[in-house]
Amino acid sequence: MNDEQVRRRPSPGAGQQGQRFRRHQLKLADGGTLTLRTDGSIVQADPLGVPSQTWLPGDPAWAGQAIRFGLHPQAQTVVPQGRNVRGTMMPRQ
Repeated sequence: MNDEQVRRRPSPGAGQQGQRFRRHQLKLADGGTLTLRTDGSIVQADPLGVPSQTWLPGDPAWAGQAIRFGLHPQAQTVVPQGRNVRGTMMPRQ
């Protein structure tokens, strides 16, 4: 095998924080659409297909639209601290 053949490509559709999204489109009552893109952005389009608003995963209002696709915002992961960190141990009695 050549080194060139072994190169790995980044996975398509990887969103922020490593989360992957599948493209999905919902029809709205006014005839427009709400589209979840593979990068995690959500686009609202009018009945003619012209985008009227876009939300990115980092946007605070994104969660309000993402719930329509069954997505729930996840809190950022906190790195756990070791047991020997000063001030975190219970005092001996």
